Amino acid sequence: MAQEVVSSALLMIATIIAAVALINAVFPSIYSMSGSITTMTNSVNDRMKCDIKFVYETTDQGNNLTAWVKNTGKTQIFLTPFNSTDMFYGETGTVMKRAILNGTSAPRWTYTIENDNGNERWDPGETIRIDIQSDTPFTAGKDYRVRMVLYNGVFCEDYFTV
Repeated sequence: MAQEVVSSALLMIATIIAAVALINAVFPSIYSMSGSITTMTNSVNDRMKCDIKFVYETTDQGNNLTAWVKNTGKTQIFLTPFNSTDMFYGETGTVMKRAILNGTSAPRWTYTIENDNGNERWDPGETIRIDIQSDTPFTAGKDYRVRMVLYNGVFCEDYFTV
């Protein structure tokens, strides 16, 4: 009888140790997974509230293109990550060129918030002016497209004829 008590006690201790080891192995993974889910939720939330639209494009029929883009979303677009925005342009049916923000040579682009309220953020309803300097001229009578891709993957694209 004493032998059964000792055997039962040893089995109970082994079970408790195994349960603690399992919890120690699984808990960090669950904790890590919840952090990943939170990060993904925030990213999706940012993309859902963010929207932009091209309003108008014009060119001097030289190497310069000016476009206006409106923040039609429900969230501010901060200018620090905005500097990671990509700008593409080109003749329809050809490979688009990537312009470099504040680049030293063409193709490059710059921006100005046209109706900024002074907070240095691209707020909902505000429009930015984009000036693209191409390394080749825009030709009259040809169709072009321009695409803006924000830091979070939200993009807008428009087609225009010179």
